[in-house]
Amino acid sequence: MDSNSNIKSLLILGVGFVGGWTARSLADSPQGVGVKLLEIAMNAKERIGQWAAVEGERLEDMLAEARAKVETDKPDAVTNGAAHEAPTATGEA
Repeated sequence: MDSNSNIKSLLILGVGFVGGWTARSLADSPQGVGVKLLEIAMNAKERIGQWAAVEGERLEDMLAEARAKVETDKPDAVTNGAAHEAPTATGEA
């Protein structure tokens, strides 16, 4: 075996040892590991929910701003349209 192979083997052994030690320190039993994983998942779900709420509000604000700009860019159809209506039998436009 060459020195690169020895170094890779030692790195793999070290990573495995550290990973195992970390897993062991999280909990003393498989049930504890499961509880820890569920806790992590629940925290992630809460964070994602908060992020989605903030982004939803931001999207609503953007849509409201776009609608307001569209409304101000439109010509006033009611005023222009009323001037071109034919008079009725009573003489009203």
